[in-house]
Amino acid sequence: MRLVQKLSAALILGTTAMLAASGYVRVTREIGMLRATRVRDHDLIGRALAGAAAAVWRSEGEPAAMQLIGAANSGESKVHLRWVWLEGSGPASRLHVDPARLAALAPGATTTSIAPDDRGDSERYTYALVRVKDRLGAIELSETLDGERARAREILIDTARTTLLLAAVMALLSYLLGSWLVGRPVRALVDKARRTGRGDFGGPVDLRGRDELAELGREMNATSDALVVAGLAVTRETTARIAALEQVRHADRLSTVGKLASGVAHELGTPLNVIVARAEMIALQEATEAEARDYARIVVEQARKMTRIIRQLLEFARRRGPHKESHDVAAVAGHALSLLAPLAAQRGVSLAIEDAGGPHLTRLDAGQIEQALTNLVINAVHASASGGSIAVRVTRERALPPADVGGPEGTFVVVRVVDHGSGITAESLPHVFEPFFTTKDVGAGTGLGLSVTHGIAQDHGGWIHVESATGQGSTFALFLPLEPA
Repeated sequence: MRLVQKLSAALILGTTAMLAASGYVRVTREIGMLRATRVRDHDLIGRALAGAAAAVWRSEGEPAAMQLIGAANSGESKVHLRWVWLEGSGPASRLHVDPARLAALAPGATTTSIAPDDRGDSERYTYALVRVKDRLGAIELSETLDGERARAREILIDTARTTLLLAAVMALLSYLLGSWLVGRPVRALVDKARRTGRGDFGGPVDLRGRDELAELGREMNATSDALVVAGLAVTRETTARIAALEQVRHADRLSTVGKLASGVAHELGTPLNVIVARAEMIALQEATEAEARDYARIVVEQARKMTRIIRQLLEFARRRGPHKESHDVAAVAGHALSLLAPLAAQRGVSLAIEDAGGPHLTRLDAGQIEQALTNLVINAVHASASGGSIAVRVTRERALPPADVGGPEGTFVVVRVVDHGSGITAESLPHVFEPFFTTKDVGAGTGLGLSVTHGIAQDHGGWIHVESATGQGSTFALFLPLEPA
């Protein structure tokens, strides 16, 4: 039920209840006054007639007194009069009141009661006591209650009619005023709230007046203006944050490129030595024509190998925005390991990839995931001693995202980087994903790698789980949602 209808119903019910209570009080009061009037009339008639009858009885005798009562009875149409004997030699009369009650009255006094008549209908009986010499009698006045009942019905019908009329007027007024004063402003406020919920902060609500709804409309307009300003600020801050995040990731890439430089230099050194040796032999004409052609082919192959290594390094270091496409996670991990193989070999650490149940196709930014895995593997290489091994395992698992990620349980592609190195202390473990936090020696790391990796995982709807113990190695698990193209 709408607000206007509720207000109208409340006003109608309240008005009806008040009018009904007022009508009940009025009916009760009118009936009481009518009864009191009739009792008083009976008392006056009884007293007057009793005194007159007693006087006529003494002066003119019983027949004259009875004639007087008969004449009074014929002149009063609503009240029936008769003479009754209470004691003595006269005939006993049927009474509608306790005789002892009459006997206790003084001459001329009256008593009134309501009792059923011979037909079973209720009537009002009034007795006026008359003492004639040694005999006791009374004048009985009887009147039906039909008049009182009729009057009560008239008052009840009049009250009901008035109640219904006032209720109808109140319903009409409450509906019209409620629709104008409440319904119209509420509809405008609801429309404004819905538009605000859809992100449309324009079109202020126009409510004139000084009531609460108009004040609410002005506050909603002010809130919309504030939301517009806040939205612009959030947009600027978000743009700045994204730019800063991209700069941090790019800086991390360049840092990683620097770490890979020594291994790449070693990879380039061997082809360069081969090229230089073969070129010198060709230049000094120390080779036959057939050997020269063979040496030239070797020079071309080694140059292409160097070009391929440099191209991979440049692709890794190139700064670009995120672009998700369908990729096999195991292939992306294998490409990252191929870049890191020279660095691992230089430190005497072996790398191996284990693909369980592939291919694992999902939508991701290959460059960013490659950067994240590179950071994890480089940390594992630095934590491992010479002769150690690092395993990169790609699997599918059912998992429930942590509270900071949210979402239902589902199937995820999991890339675990497992090493058997020095491990991470319990005190440092909660802080490993904080920017600029590092346990490496000064100059050995920037503390951005794991922070950037954590951000990349969150951008892809995933997360990183770490398990580590001092002296037992570490396992970093990168969870990515399985989203087949």
